Amino acid sequence: MARDTTSDLIHAIAERLAAFPPFDGMDAAALAYLARHTEVTYHPEGAEILAPASGLTAFLYIVKQGAVRVRHPMPWLADGSDALVLGAGECFSIAALMEKRAVTGTYVAADDTFCYRLTRDHFDRLVEMSAPFREFCTDRMAALLRQSRALLARQYAAGVAERQSALTSLRSLLRRPPVSCAADAPLKTALELMHVNKVGSVVAVDEAHQPLGILTEHDVLGRVTLAGADLAAPLRSIMTAPPICLEADGTANDAALVMARHGIRHVVITASRRLAGVITERDLFALQRVSIRQINRDIESAAGLAGFQQAARDIRGLTEGLLGQGVGAAQLMSMICALNDTLTRRIVEYEAAAADVPIGNWCWLAFGSEGRIEQTLATDQDNGIVFADAEDSVAFRTRLLACASRVNETLDACGFPLCEGGIMARNPELCLPLAAWRECFSGWIAHPNETALLKASIFFDFRAITGNASLADALHEHLVTVAPPGRSFQYHLARIALESTPPLGLVREFAVDQEGQLDLKKSGARIIIDAARVFALAHGVAATNTVQRLRMAGPTMNMSLGEIEAAVSAFDFLQTLRLRHQQHGGLTTRARANQIDPYGLNAVDRRMLKESLRQAGHLQSRLKLDYQL
Repeated sequence: MARDTTSDLIHAIAERLAAFPPFDGMDAAALAYLARHTEVTYHPEGAEILAPASGLTAFLYIVKQGAVRVRHPMPWLADGSDALVLGAGECFSIAALMEKRAVTGTYVAADDTFCYRLTRDHFDRLVEMSAPFREFCTDRMAALLRQSRALLARQYAAGVAERQSALTSLRSLLRRPPVSCAADAPLKTALELMHVNKVGSVVAVDEAHQPLGILTEHDVLGRVTLAGADLAAPLRSIMTAPPICLEADGTANDAALVMARHGIRHVVITASRRLAGVITERDLFALQRVSIRQINRDIESAAGLAGFQQAARDIRGLTEGLLGQGVGAAQLMSMICALNDTLTRRIVEYEAAAADVPIGNWCWLAFGSEGRIEQTLATDQDNGIVFADAEDSVAFRTRLLACASRVNETLDACGFPLCEGGIMARNPELCLPLAAWRECFSGWIAHPNETALLKASIFFDFRAITGNASLADALHEHLVTVAPPGRSFQYHLARIALESTPPLGLVREFAVDQEGQLDLKKSGARIIIDAARVFALAHGVAATNTVQRLRMAGPTMNMSLGEIEAAVSAFDFLQTLRLRHQQHGGLTTRARANQIDPYGLNAVDRRMLKESLRQAGHLQSRLKLDYQL
């Protein structure tokens, strides 16, 4: 029989596209429809594929092989900073098709390039029939971000044996006596034991209490309920025999590997070959969860360095677990900062009591990333103190500085390194009365020299941690009042925010250094942070958090909800990528804490990184336009 070459070709196209998002999330019917109706087009290097002058967009393009360079006809981007290179699996003209208009950019083959091309009618039909594709077309950033988190969560689950559970003994995981019965006991008896004891398994044992078999909840559905088994039948006729057993001296790592290898959820644990208990998949995952409530209780009860250090270790353990389970960076950093705040507050209160400086008339401030609620794992200390003007005396400041020094040293011992630049409360220049802080803020805005701009980028992102928060509130009110009219200050701050550009390559996807690395902080997250700060100061937004600044200032700048949320998703991904890198070895040296090889990422994360950097470039484009830079 002759082979159906058309079917083979459709299958080959579908298989190739399924390697890239969003096609990897589409069902077989939608993918086959896409493959059946595409045609392959060839574009020699330098050829224009699509441009605004082409008129109403008629096709969806998917890069099959080669690369496509995108340029936008914006006069303030003549330096090419908004150029983007699309590689295999990436689409273009989606927005134009959805909005039934011409494209806004010019798409040129950066190399000899082949594309899959789909007509408008078939594109519309595909949007109707595939929810994942429709979601990608309407909210690409959010769709990619969700897919990236899902991949991370799966990797985390698959690697459970490699983390903190690895060295935990199986004996220590046994929380209750095992539920067992004789192998010849009626099936009904076994089921009643499971029900009464509220467990998911029962183990059949012999006279020496050695395991012979196991019946689990999963078995009950397939072998008992659906099969209509006789409840009077002996357990041995239904149970799994022999059961998978491990000795209690083994580790959770051993149990996780056995579960993965055999595709089971329960492992029978023995001691000298006698039944000791059952370990479940849930028991292993419970190892990865550190209770937030428990950490808070431990912090509150800590009365010295050892207790504070243990709490700090628990917070870092919680970070790993939540990050691995796909929690977004904004939620994760908010939660971790809340715990770090609690720890810092307890340390400050502890040292203040020892130094006899009651905190009712002064306030501990957090600056920088901590002030923005955006700490990563590679964050040093940035803090200061504001105190009531009435307390401005040499004696009071001497006691307060001594207390601050002990707090800074304790935080350092807990894993929050001392700031090399001296941005700490023990620095007399950062332990000031309210009037002096107000004078500093006003002076920096009135005279925006290089030093003033550097200080503003750190100290304007502040919030109260503990003490008299009304002092911090008063300082916020002052900043919101004096910053918006300071157009010259904003101009210089915007200029500083444009010094780093997104590392998007003109030939390859990314512009990397000689070692093949790019800096996620300097050339990614920092761009969005700096732009959001300018927007907030210009529009009287008191918030210090970057996401809050974007969402509060964006509407006053005529940014659409889609633009705002795209920038928020970009920032979330860049911060998540930083946390993941730092968690998996990126802290070997502080210089490398934010350096990654973008080409080592999976296809979804590489695509998301490119889109995130592009969104950072869009925010810089707004700064260029607003301040004519």
